[in-house]
Amino acid sequence: MHRTFLLLTLTFFACSTKDKTPDALEAYLTETFAHVAKIEDFFIAAGDRKPKETDSPSATGKEVFDTAVRLFESLLDQDEDGVVDRPPLVAALAKYLVFVIDHTDVTDKEEEKIQSQYGNYVMTMKSDIWPYMPSFNTGNCDLTLTKLNTSMWRPETYNALWEECFHTVTEAQNRIDPSFSFEPGSVLGAYMQADISAGTYNISEQNNMEGGNYDFVTAVNEYMHQIWLINACGGSEILNVHQRAVLTLMGTVGVPLTINIDYALDLAEMAK
Repeated sequence: MHRTFLLLTLTFFACSTKDKTPDALEAYLTETFAHVAKIEDFFIAAGDRKPKETDSPSATGKEVFDTAVRLFESLLDQDEDGVVDRPPLVAALAKYLVFVIDHTDVTDKEEEKIQSQYGNYVMTMKSDIWPYMPSFNTGNCDLTLTKLNTSMWRPETYNALWEECFHTVTEAQNRIDPSFSFEPGSVLGAYMQADISAGTYNISEQNNMEGGNYDFVTAVNEYMHQIWLINACGGSEILNVHQRAVLTLMGTVGVPLTINIDYALDLAEMAK
């Protein structure tokens, strides 16, 4: 009995003292993935497998990784002076999140493993099921819409990597700013609900398509991303009053509003 208790105690102690430092996470990522970069202590990691849905048949896992690094560099250094614009935002990315690129069999496993062992929530680009379209950029968005009235809208040819990088940044903002909540009753939630109540935005079609599982928090996240993308593509004039209010709030709290796929400075450090 005493021996069993001792073993249980030692097991608990080992689990509770798991090293959750940036160095430990970096060691795990460099051991596990083919490519690893960091912006301060925020890590971006990727496997070597090719994206499956792409308009570039020669695209490699390394290319998707390099693109993700540039996108994060651009988002975090809007004035392109080689220094992060908002250190608290990067600190939040490092403390709470990590970004992983690979096929679903890897990302599904690593989402659980990294969070349980190191405490970082894993944001992903699932490169076997989400489109990687490197031809997409702010110069050829081809929005082909006159108003944003449904959660179902995405550009015809779209690079999902943009969306996942953007969501990663807003998730970090959410964790350090109580005013930047996605919940019902939040400021952002109220703007979307007002748009829905006015009959100018619809989430019910998507909710029906997803069997009732398109929850409010997810809807706010997607609404915010659509508004951000339309603005980044130079189409802000089509946004209605509720959507413009969301765009203004994002700018006020410091969410980066522009993106440059050709960012050329070395904000990130290559760890592997």
